[in-house]
Amino acid sequence: MKKRIQEERERIISLLGINEQEEVIEITPLDKFKKIKFYDAKLKPIEFTADEEDLVLSRISDIDGSRGDNTIVRAAVSVKGGKKEPIIKFGSFATDSEVINKDTIFDDEGDFTSDGDEIRDYFEIVMSGPDIDDYKVTRVKVDEFKGKEDEEEVEKEDETSVEEPVQQEPEQPFEEEMKLKEKKGLASLLDGNEPSNDFTIRQKKVLEKLKGDGYLLNRPENEEGYTRKKVTSKEFTESFNVWEPKK
Repeated sequence: MKKRIQEERERIISLLGINEQEEVIEITPLDKFKKIKFYDAKLKPIEFTADEEDLVLSRISDIDGSRGDNTIVRAAVSVKGGKKEPIIKFGSFATDSEVINKDTIFDDEGDFTSDGDEIRDYFEIVMSGPDIDDYKVTRVKVDEFKGKEDEEEVEKEDETSVEEPVQQEPEQPFEEEMKLKEKKGLASLLDGNEPSNDFTIRQKKVLEKLKGDGYLLNRPENEEGYTRKKVTSKEFTESFNVWEPKK
């Protein structure tokens, strides 16, 4: 019976020329992030670990939402860091991308006209002030981007002398940064019951589940009505306390 109904439905749709409504696919910030390629000053591709991807997504919420897809770039630049200038210097995405909104990804297009490249669009992180966060995401032409690649190759060919390596202070390992952010976030729970942006998305999910199960994340004023419990999770590097109402 069900089969006959389905066949009749398909026959009517075919006769009337009706197109069934297509499924609406939600595009997430992670989908957008994965469609962008990032490069350092020497045009070397920059990769992100799974933890770094989580941190990028958590930092997107800290940036002015009116920037559109520009927030994706700025969150990525923030996560990779840098001392005087961002480590991320260039980026690109598919020209015909249905995920990236090119109208909101650039801060400055300047006097830009189409250069005939129908494959990828390119941008550069251009400093605009003294602080590392003072920059613009500026669109660049494909020939300028390729020209920088050629310059890099020439520099490698012209290197004839070996200079003594300059001793630089080691940058803080990513794992240590995540641990410090976790400690900061756990400390903030003592003042409020809402997880801060210092946590990764996975850590927030753990905390939200605990709240949904009735646990308090911060210490109650009157502990007599609660039982303190220690929580250990693979998403956290150290255990922490929650409070369960006594039954």
